[in-house]
Amino acid sequence: MAGQQEQMPLLPDIPSRRPFDALSMLSVRLGLLLFAALVLSVLARVPLSVFSYHPFFMTLFIVLFTEGIALLQPTSTAIEKQRGLRRHAIVQGAAITAAILGVSAIFYNKVISNKDHFTSAHGQLGLFVILFLISQVVFGLLVGYTTPAAKRYWKYHRITGYTLTIIAWLTAELGVRADYVYNNMAFEGLIWFHWVALILIILGISYRVRLSKWGIRVTQA
Repeated sequence: MAGQQEQMPLLPDIPSRRPFDALSMLSVRLGLLLFAALVLSVLARVPLSVFSYHPFFMTLFIVLFTEGIALLQPTSTAIEKQRGLRRHAIVQGAAITAAILGVSAIFYNKVISNKDHFTSAHGQLGLFVILFLISQVVFGLLVGYTTPAAKRYWKYHRITGYTLTIIAWLTAELGVRADYVYNNMAFEGLIWFHWVALILIILGISYRVRLSKWGIRVTQA
């Protein structure tokens, strides 16, 4: 029975609502809003350049990507799952578009500045994230929109999605600690608010995880 549900993830499943689902979503969105505000506050303080488009679009990417995951987490009924999948696809489509624009901006900036590419840990992880993101999108399209037999791999798409989220946020946190961002903050103490944003996002996303969607059945006492 569990295997049948995994092959047909858009059909009704066991109820998965928890008391603080709405509060956890608020936590995620507050964290994303704070993160975006911190990055934009730096961009507002420096002259506009080709490089400026990189942190702008990559911030847009990480916000949309995380929101797209949170949207689909606690769905349980058939209608919720269909609606959640549609929104997930739209938001993640916008996220990958933002990521491509952000990577294009930094690549072009390196070219016109005659600098080497992918020399830092942030840059190397960023390249890995983009390649991972492309494969994740292809994987999701195959699982969600091809044959019914492909639905059995849905849980693996979820697991790799969470893995990508962790690596993407690690890359983002390295980025906001780069000299360009750190040296242009209104005051040094603002860096601590990035930790606040990250904690809010981790708490919200973690609470909304449903292990049953990974094929793990948790026995309740």
